[in-house]
Amino acid sequence: MGRVVVGRRTVVAWLAWAGLAAGCGDAPRRDPAAEGTLFVLTTDFETGAFSIVDHEAETAAVNVGLTHSDAVARVRGSRVYVVNRLGQDNVTALDAADGFRVLWQRSTGPGSNPQDIAFASDEKAYVPRLELPAVLVLDPRDGTRLGEVDLSGLADADGVPEASWAVAVADRIVVAVGRLDRNDAYRPTGPGALAVLDPATDTVERTIELSAANPWGEPVVATDGRLLVGLAGRFGELDGGIEGVDLPAGPSYGLVVTEAELGGDVLSFVAGDDRALWILVSDAASVTSLVRWEPPAGPPRTIVRGSGFTLSCVAEVAPGLLAVCDRERTAPGVRLFELPSGVERTVRPIDVGLPPWQVRVLSRE
Repeated sequence: MGRVVVGRRTVVAWLAWAGLAAGCGDAPRRDPAAEGTLFVLTTDFETGAFSIVDHEAETAAVNVGLTHSDAVARVRGSRVYVVNRLGQDNVTALDAADGFRVLWQRSTGPGSNPQDIAFASDEKAYVPRLELPAVLVLDPRDGTRLGEVDLSGLADADGVPEASWAVAVADRIVVAVGRLDRNDAYRPTGPGALAVLDPATDTVERTIELSAANPWGEPVVATDGRLLVGLAGRFGELDGGIEGVDLPAGPSYGLVVTEAELGGDVLSFVAGDDRALWILVSDAASVTSLVRWEPPAGPPRTIVRGSGFTLSCVAEVAPGLLAVCDRERTAPGVRLFELPSGVERTVRPIDVGLPPWQVRVLSRE
């Protein structure tokens, strides 16, 4: 089966929000919808939903609500912010403390393809948009539009810089710029870059050029304070890796591990409490694996290998515990692995309804 890449250009009809009551059994048990610890986005690329997982009991409330089939989410306090991407082009705020009630929904502009949301404070959030050369600034309390930050100076020849993820680091917002050619299937035209935004002025304070192309997945703040950035390069070519950036000082340290060393494209990674990097890698046959790599030693150790392009996310959901989204066709679900051993805790994947796409840790305070 060929590679399926979503998260940027999928167009599907919007589905209304809906609730689904959790089932009940003869014996009292915890209700994941009310007490669960994990917010799991699910999709089959036609329909999208979210389920709530209790990772301790390994149970799930399935299809608690519906989303766009191409969505990502961020958690801040008791709120979950769902970014519904191309085809819906909005941000929706949910209250996890009140049954995931919709608090507000705001458009990011028709065809804008929002990619992420990052928070400078409780009053200001930033939404990079793949199809527009400016980052949208919102008030996360009610979705009020506050303005934009112009990134056109970082664009390639097509005039759009292709901003993807955003992350708050200290008192700055860092936005990844892909510089992709929209006239050539969004292939990278050269190395990517990071735009460092000053929330006090909503301007680009400085730019950090990266060593490789196509920033992909979420960045990670390492234990030494460096920002680690995944770079997928051209899919199917061993031209990327994971780059270390010293944000306070400004320079990049270059690639700390290359795709050649990992044996495939970097899709997603986390820095575990064991100081190792746990990385999802897609090999030349488009088979995904979870590998453990402990810098500066190598080679990487394969923890689990998917049945194809099936492993879509990895997240540390509790101290010493990883969650992996497995989209395997016959038994998709969330799998749990213990650190640092990499031993799987789940006997079988936790069923979350549709195949899982992304996992976020909830806070209900």
